[in-house]
Amino acid sequence: MPRSTALDANAIAPGSLILSAVVGITLATGGFVIGIGATGLTAGTTSFWYLSRATGFVAYLLLWGSVTWGLLLSTGMGRAWMGPPQLLDAHQFLSAAGAGFACFHSLVLMGDRYVSFPLRAVILPFGGSYEPLLVALGQIAAWLCLLLIASFHVRRHIGGRAWRRLHHASFVAFWLAVAHGLLLGTERTTVWANMVYLTTASVVTFLTFYRVLVTKVFSPCFSAATPPRFHPPSR
Repeated sequence: MPRSTALDANAIAPGSLILSAVVGITLATGGFVIGIGATGLTAGTTSFWYLSRATGFVAYLLLWGSVTWGLLLSTGMGRAWMGPPQLLDAHQFLSAAGAGFACFHSLVLMGDRYVSFPLRAVILPFGGSYEPLLVALGQIAAWLCLLLIASFHVRRHIGGRAWRRLHHASFVAFWLAVAHGLLLGTERTTVWANMVYLTTASVVTFLTFYRVLVTKVFSPCFSAATPPRFHPPSR
C-alpha cells in the first residue's frame, strides 16, 4: 500500500470509531431522557437543566479546541509540538467529542419540565417557542459541526479543494456558538464565563488573521527558499 494511502486510512479510522461511539452514546442518552421525561418523574427537579448548562459549556470549549487545533494544523504552527497526523487525529477527536456534547446538551432538555423542549424544537432551528432565534444559533452551529465531521469521510469523493472550502463553515459554527452562549447562556452574566468567551474568541481571531495574512504573504517566499526534499543522485 502506498504511504499516502496508509496515512489517509490511519487518519480516518480513529475518527470513525469516535464518531460511532459518540452517536451511540448520544442516541442512548436521548432515549433515556425521553423515557424519563414521558413518565413525569422529573417534575420539580432542575437536574436536566443543570446538565444541559454544563454540557453546553463543555461542548463550546471542545468546539473551540477543534477550531484552534485546525488552525494550528493549517498554519503549521502546531508542528513544533507534534506531527500532522497526530494534529489531525486530535482535531477529529475534539470535533466528534464537541458534537456529542452538543447533542447531549440539546437532548437532555427534553427531560426538563420547566422549559419543556419537544423533539421538534431540539432538532429543527426555530422549531420551539423559547427564544427561537438565540436557540437556533446553537442548533445551526451543532448541525454544521455534524456536517464537518461527515466531510472527513467523504473527502476522497469531493476532493481536497472542496473539502477545504467546506471547512470554512467551522468558523461560522464557532462564532454562532459564541453568540449563542453570550446571549442565551445562563452564565453570561458571570465574570468567569465572559473571560472564557473573550479568551477563546481572541485566540481564534489571532490564529485566523495569522492564517489569512501572514501565511498567504510569506508562503510564496518560503516555498521559493525551501529546497526540494528529494534530489536525484549525481552521476
